[in-house]
Amino acid sequence: MNPVRNLRFLPHPVRDFFTCVSNRGISNGVKPRTKTALGIDISETIISLALLKRDKNGIELLKAASAPVPDGAIKDGNVEDAALLFKAVNELKTRNKIQASQAAVSLFARPMLVQIMDMPRQVPTNIRQFVQNEVKRCVALTGKEIALDFCGIGLAGRPRSRLFVVATEGQKVAELVKACNQARLNVEAIEPPLLAYTRAFYAERIAGKFDCNVLLAILNGSALTLCVFKKQALDFVRTKDISLERVEPSKLCQWLAEEINAIIRFYDVEFPEASGKWEITVVADSVQLPDDAEEFLKAKVAGAELQVRTTEDAYQDTPVGQSRYVGANKPSSVAIGLAMRLLGINGSDLRINLLPPESAEVKSIKKHLLITANIVAAVLPLMILTAGVVSLMTKKVNQGIAYKKQPQLSQDTRALLRERELVDRQIKQLSGGPERLKGILGSRQEVDWAHLLEDIRSRTPKALRITKLHSKDNSRMSLEGLALSYEAVHLFVDMLNKSQYINSASLSQTEKDNEAGGLVRYSINCWLNREKKNS
Repeated sequence: MNPVRNLRFLPHPVRDFFTCVSNRGISNGVKPRTKTALGIDISETIISLALLKRDKNGIELLKAASAPVPDGAIKDGNVEDAALLFKAVNELKTRNKIQASQAAVSLFARPMLVQIMDMPRQVPTNIRQFVQNEVKRCVALTGKEIALDFCGIGLAGRPRSRLFVVATEGQKVAELVKACNQARLNVEAIEPPLLAYTRAFYAERIAGKFDCNVLLAILNGSALTLCVFKKQALDFVRTKDISLERVEPSKLCQWLAEEINAIIRFYDVEFPEASGKWEITVVADSVQLPDDAEEFLKAKVAGAELQVRTTEDAYQDTPVGQSRYVGANKPSSVAIGLAMRLLGINGSDLRINLLPPESAEVKSIKKHLLITANIVAAVLPLMILTAGVVSLMTKKVNQGIAYKKQPQLSQDTRALLRERELVDRQIKQLSGGPERLKGILGSRQEVDWAHLLEDIRSRTPKALRITKLHSKDNSRMSLEGLALSYEAVHLFVDMLNKSQYINSASLSQTEKDNEAGGLVRYSINCWLNREKKNS
């Protein structure tokens, strides 16, 4: 459980201190970690990329690209072949010469739960457990492993008594992460398209609108998402599937007008003090509306300021709308919003990331392995150079000794012996440097850690998590963590024994941990195969 989320609901002044902190410890005030970022938007039919750059003048769109989703990659609103999908992403990047150190990906999965929850009067000590219990009531997610994230929402300066929650099947997120890794994408965030839309439109459509309610109606693929912002804060969200009966443009437009009017009537009845002026933006992204959709909706939704945007012009309401970008491809608003997240531009204060925490840990380990390899590569030339210098000096000293031993020299025997002792000490001191460097070089990795960690990840049961991995001498490794059952732990040990990188694995300790909700805490010792290398 993330302790920051609990602290958000603590009394003043502790709560106020943490209101600027996101679920993963990043706030709007933190300096961005990168100057360029890539947003990858995946819909049912189109893959869209947007590469953004941030400098002292703001953000700039460097490149945008799009391509159709390959046949067979997506089926029934879900990613069917993740490897095929991200192969297409890589080809699109290569073809358009797009390079970025970090990327954010939109979550494309069904079912997806997006909702606002009210906190009970008695705030639970375990906020995450409370959210999980509420999410399990969703029929579509019953009995499945759930991936979820949440954040507090509310008006500025007031206690955050509501939660914005996003959840889906954990397996779908895991497959997405696996495909990203196989495609060698450095993915930092996975979030639903709604968050990317609101981030992209926030400055133009939401910020500063204190005298009216702002409604975003987003038609994306086969779903309609409606969200209301009141005084810049998210106040209402609803997602509905677009049925086959409404696919025809005119029927779809009529249904959209009915849904918008239903929300306005709801506010008129339930929150009369918040009713009044409305500003409505309809985004028809990859959905066909009639040519006169804007005029039709204005007539049906009386008294509201309304605008319709399409895939082609929606980017004009984003911070890069007036960018100097002159490319042929129109950028996706979702891809822009995703890249903005990594550049530290949030706006709406909605911070959701469905990237599993263990993925971040593995990336950190790989980073440290790369640093170690670079150090070894730097030490090797130094050792070779030092060894050469020692050899040359030793040769010169020996030549001097031979010269001093010549019969014609009249030096005293004792003086020669003292000089010989001095020379021996010098040789010993000079030889010490290469020995130390050899020790450093000798500690270089004899285990293929990158492939070993990937192999362990693939063999880890779903009912088990690794919390600690330790290796002291590249011959042994210990794993610690938590599991739902003893059976999951024994299965993990069996799977590790089948690894080509591990000679043997044995269970050293298991026990029930009451402080961890009755989960099984385990410890496993592994003896590594240091000779196994991948080609």
